[in-house]
Amino acid sequence: IQTDEYGCGRPQRMHAELFRATIRWLKLDDEYGHYVPVVPAVTLAISNLMSTFGLHRRWLGALLGHLAALEITSTQPNRRYSIGARRLGADERARWYFDEHVEADAVHEQLAAHDLCGNFAIQQPDKVSDILFGAACCLALDRIFADYVLLRWRAGQSSLLSLDQPEPVP
Repeated sequence: IQTDEYGCGRPQRMHAELFRATIRWLKLDDEYGHYVPVVPAVTLAISNLMSTFGLHRRWLGALLGHLAALEITSTQPNRRYSIGARRLGADERARWYFDEHVEADAVHEQLAAHDLCGNFAIQQPDKVSDILFGAACCLALDRIFADYVLLRWRAGQSSLLSLDQPEPVP
């Protein structure tokens, strides 16, 4: 899974580079960390949770469950993002990030669910609840994030924060 994320050794196929092409098509700043000051905590929590699981060996099962849930639920949204981007005039290069995830994550979901989580559960049956906990955390944070973005959208507001206003509570 990570080999695919890093472009299978080809820098131009690294998912970060594919995402950069999408960001540039949107005419957004692609400098690393540029938008962090205006990103709400719920957005950062998604990556921070996965990092927390990855940094603590005792949470290996939760990390695997989180990864599996992420991979299993990503194919359909990425397909929709690509369709939406095409409708808005994005060329193939600008859509490549989304299209790559439609194809790759269909494989990754099987690897994560069966090879990683399934084998881990067989080898350490006492950690099955950790796998389920990680998956539940991933899905719960996705729901909180979606609720936040939809709340802001329905109010006609950006989901990004203004630097001079406190973060709204959903």
